[in-house]
Amino acid sequence: MRILRQLLKKEGWHFAETDLPVQIGVKSAETPFGGKHLHKTMVEYFLLLEGNLRLQVNDEILEMEQGDLILVEPGEAHQVLHGSPDARLLLLMPTVVANDKVKL
Repeated sequence: MRILRQLLKKEGWHFAETDLPVQIGVKSAETPFGGKHLHKTMVEYFLLLEGNLRLQVNDEILEMEQGDLILVEPGEAHQVLHGSPDARLLLLMPTVVANDKVKL
């Protein structure tokens, strides 16, 4: 058993370099979001826990509200364009795959 207490208060990726089948990211509007990119093989889940967020997937702009979940498929270019000051985002994806992320 592994327990991460107060996970939502800890910014960044968790379990990214372990033998677990998932990595968990916690982001808020206080820290910068990464630029436009895609993943060759990995699926990425965006679950908005608080606030509002504007996410671009390919050419579509998506306005996220609290409780929304967006699944970004492999090969879909995506980036966070804007988050409200109270935005808190939970990211879920498989463990790191070498050379999977392509910056655009």
